[in-house]
Amino acid sequence: MPTAEVEAWEIACTEATDADGMVDEDRRFAVYKAEYERRIAERRAKLTRDTRAVFRAMDGWARVENADAWQEMVKKAADDLETGGFLIQQLGSQRYLDPELMAALLVLRRRLIDEYGAESAADLMLIDVAVMSYYHTLRLNGWVGNLQGQIESEFFGTEGLSVAVDGRKRSTWDVRIKGLRVVEIIDRLEEQILPLLDRSNRMMIRNLRTLEARRLPPAPSVSIGQAGQVNVAAVQSNQVDGHGDEKRGARDDA
Repeated sequence: MPTAEVEAWEIACTEATDADGMVDEDRRFAVYKAEYERRIAERRAKLTRDTRAVFRAMDGWARVENADAWQEMVKKAADDLETGGFLIQQLGSQRYLDPELMAALLVLRRRLIDEYGAESAADLMLIDVAVMSYYHTLRLNGWVGNLQGQIESEFFGTEGLSVAVDGRKRSTWDVRIKGLRVVEIIDRLEEQILPLLDRSNRMMIRNLRTLEARRLPPAPSVSIGQAGQVNVAAVQSNQVDGHGDEKRGARDDA
């Protein structure tokens, strides 16, 4: 895998060389410095994420010292599933969720359990997924509000409309303008956020409908082996010993 220095130097040489093959040393150094710092920051962030993931895994299993500790953890997991603590932790844990939001989610979960009389594991899983979908709907709706605030600021702000530059600003000599920033925000809202909001809403509705269907009694099973008389709407058809057609014909002639 190429090092950050090699990658940054290759880009700097390419960017600082003009069509005639002449190299601008000042520009090459500026591009190299910017690219090197960006790549080092990306790798540092990735290393930090990987380290945290490994630490969480190791920290969790380090607490399981023996069979008794494992049984205690299983018991606690069962209690958390019953009270909703496990769901809250998976959403972001108590340290990251707003207290009001966490309380509201727990209240909604308890009301759904009481409303549908949930007792089986399948019912509890459906309720948890429905609450989770509701949480994501609220979160995405907050993103929509934030983007709307940015759009209004772009349209009605005193500084006027700003522009969006090309993805990476490699140096002060190389800035490509893609268009208006407000257009970029509107595209993100329309193409990314609103579809996610609609998907979370549909997931919540689908799980609630599944819960409602599980509460309904099963449809009766009707099996007709041989019937002497079958009434369908206003039409009556009699079948006795296989002579139904003859009797119906005689009745029509009469």
